[in-house]
Amino acid sequence: MIVDDIKHQMKYIEEITMTLGDKLEPEDYYIENLGCPHTQPKRLPKGYAAIYIFAYGTETEYEYLKIGKANEKSNARFTSQHYGFHAPSTLAKSICSDEEFQKIGVTPENVKPWMLQNLHRINVLIKADCGKAMTELVEAIFHYGFRPRYEGNI
Repeated sequence: MIVDDIKHQMKYIEEITMTLGDKLEPEDYYIENLGCPHTQPKRLPKGYAAIYIFAYGTETEYEYLKIGKANEKSNARFTSQHYGFHAPSTLAKSICSDEEFQKIGVTPENVKPWMLQNLHRINVLIKADCGKAMTELVEAIFHYGFRPRYEGNI
């Protein structure tokens, strides 16, 4: 299951941060499974940064599409930008440019409702006072471990 994979990675990240002389402990973060279908988040919780994860498929067979981060003051990145076309790089743009999704009828006109209906969304919310470097470390480990489709530069 997707959430089990993320929990496993977070345990590994806890070990890595301890080895590096810093600690990310269970009380410093929580995992929020919005499920599939999911509702678009309304806001980034105050005092938190986030790693957001979009996956496509069933609970047992899935592919990670996008993993990104939103720091404490990046509410729009966390809540809305990936569902549309107004930011320079969004998941909606990537999906609409992908022949696999074009073949099943995803278009710029229907991509947002399609994403809400068909993608799993999981957020890992990390206390902002853990620091930007911690958020970036978690994102990098998720990129390395999960190899999302639309992170072509990794």
